Amino acid sequence: MGDSDGLYRRLAAALRAAEERADTSERALASLRAELSQVVDVLIGRGGLAEGHRKLLARVAEVAAQEVPRRVRLRVLVDKYAMRGSDVDCASLMHLCKARCCSFAFELTTQDLDEGKVMWDVAEPYVNLRGDDGYCVHAEPATGGCNVYEHRPATCRGFDCREDKRIWLDFDQKIIAPA
Repeated sequence: MGDSDGLYRRLAAALRAAEERADTSERALASLRAELSQVVDVLIGRGGLAEGHRKLLARVAEVAAQEVPRRVRLRVLVDKYAMRGSDVDCASLMHLCKARCCSFAFELTTQDLDEGKVMWDVAEPYVNLRGDDGYCVHAEPATGGCNVYEHRPATCRGFDCREDKRIWLDFDQKIIAPA
């Protein structure tokens, strides 16, 4: 990655800080909502507002909430190095499945961001970066192997393809699903 590595890490740190500020803001907003609800209860109790005003305020809040754009999210999981992975023998199946699971998009964890080993998509913050071929940039095109295997995300470690119909029509019979 070279020079872009430093930029990538700075961008990751900035987005992480923004996420933490947003979390703090959401907590403050939840507190304000609770306080406003209590004020409305008091005003209704004193006759300053009618019960219908509560419904009106709820509709106003719903419209306002729909106008707020979706923010990025980080997955929170157990320590990926401590978790037990799937017992699927991926290496022996790669010639059949072509590492199809490596084309899936998924959210990274704070642990992945802190390590800075797994690349994520700047257009979709904290989602694993995929190349033009649709596969994770860490998947080796020739082998399907992972070039960050020791640091692979928890999602990859725990993934069990046996029941995933995007990959297998019948795992036991080794019948691959249509692409």
